Amino acid sequence: MTTLTINRKPKGIYGTPQKTTQAAQEQDKTTSVHKVIPGNQNAQQKPTGATPWQHMTKRQRKNRRRVNRLTEMWPDLFSHKAPKPLKVGIFDDLMQDIAVRGLAFGSGVLRATLASYAQSPRYYRALIAGGARYDLKGQPCGEVTPQEQQEAETRLMVLNEKHKRQRRAAKGDTCQ
Repeated sequence: MTTLTINRKPKGIYGTPQKTTQAAQEQDKTTSVHKVIPGNQNAQQKPTGATPWQHMTKRQRKNRRRVNRLTEMWPDLFSHKAPKPLKVGIFDDLMQDIAVRGLAFGSGVLRATLASYAQSPRYYRALIAGGARYDLKGQPCGEVTPQEQQEAETRLMVLNEKHKRQRRAAKGDTCQ
């Protein structure tokens, strides 16, 4: 005959919190996960190094992971912090490089990832600044034309207006 038992969680770990020592409390006071803004103690502080994954939609998280993958595969070309204007026709070059390296990256996924990267405000600002366009190895390959700069400026303004409307809608403010 078999005896049935119920395995319970240990009380100290999962139950009521244990009293912490004074040394642990002091350590908690000295280390902070927030940036200290000098001269502005009343301002809301932002966490350091925290990626706002919890505030992103599922699509945004997927696009972020895909762009991260591009930055790992071609670090000379792709960057989140300082994007460079991409060469015209970079998609074909990337597809050839993917085939040569034998990577698992479909053409549809690559196209969507490039669109996500190229429609970011930072990329638009890089286009507005002008200068050279870059190939797979990070070498200059062509220039950003004044017409492309103007289009990027227009698209950035539209994107900023869209974000302003979304923020107003989130606050519940309906006035223009």
